[in-house]
Amino acid sequence: MSAFEDAVIQRIKQLEREVERLQRWEQPVENWQSYTVSWTASTTNPAIGNGTLNGKYVQIGKIVTCNILMVPGSNTTFGSGNWSFSLPKTVASNAFLTGNWVVVDASPLKFYVGILRAYGSESKITQFIRDAGLYWLADITPHTWADGDSLRISFTYEVA
Repeated sequence: MSAFEDAVIQRIKQLEREVERLQRWEQPVENWQSYTVSWTASTTNPAIGNGTLNGKYVQIGKIVTCNILMVPGSNTTFGSGNWSFSLPKTVASNAFLTGNWVVVDASPLKFYVGILRAYGSESKITQFIRDAGLYWLADITPHTWADGDSLRISFTYEVA
């Protein structure tokens, strides 16, 4: 075997080892997964009834990106007190969850937007921020909720 052939074989073996290393440590992008969102309130829990409450997420390595959609129906009850929404995976200790939210009041058409946050010690989203201040979503906040309105939440965080 020539020195050139030997060098090529060594290089191929090196590349094979590198591919094996990457396959062990790199996690492939997975498909979006659905999850059951728990929608609760600080006093009386709401109930989605014939409305829609969907959660989906994708995990890439230790990072989760999640979307929640809530569209009340004609028999949705909104509970009382400040709302919270469950997460699909446990937040890493001392991690900081960030994202955004959009509320659409269908009648009259009006939009409310803000950011959200949660810390690693929390297992749900509770802190909604609007107009540079802490804010809570509730049965009458940011408006009186009704059939056809919607809430969209999108966020990213590190998992435990």
